Amino acid sequence: MRIGELATHTGSSVRALRHYEHAGVLSSVRQDNGYRWFTPEDIARVRLIRMFVSVGFTLDEIRRFAPCWQEGRGPEDPVDAEVAPEFYRRKLADIDAQLRDLQIIRARLTAQLGELTLAGSTCASHPKGLP
Repeated sequence: MRIGELATHTGSSVRALRHYEHAGVLSSVRQDNGYRWFTPEDIARVRLIRMFVSVGFTLDEIRRFAPCWQEGRGPEDPVDAEVAPEFYRRKLADIDAQLRDLQIIRARLTAQLGELTLAGSTCASHPKGLP
């Protein structure tokens, strides 16, 4: 599929896909006419890239460690010698912090929705805000 089709399937911009390719986390085959050609598997790859970026991974981290996260790899597969346990510990701590923040936000939104539903009011008429 061409880059525009991949963008449509993944919700990414063409510019982002070109950036991913330049960063080495995505690859394509150039056709004779110069167009980039992607495989259907690249849809899942781009979604995985976007998911990791959304939780704070850099493209360099994704490029270095993504082979370990590819589907089909099992625990018996060798891991790159550069993969440091400290990296995983730090990323897990970052994700745990994000989960705590998301739980706080979720609780506040749930409480706000309950209050709005009971009062029949809108957020604008409700003076409580975030701390």
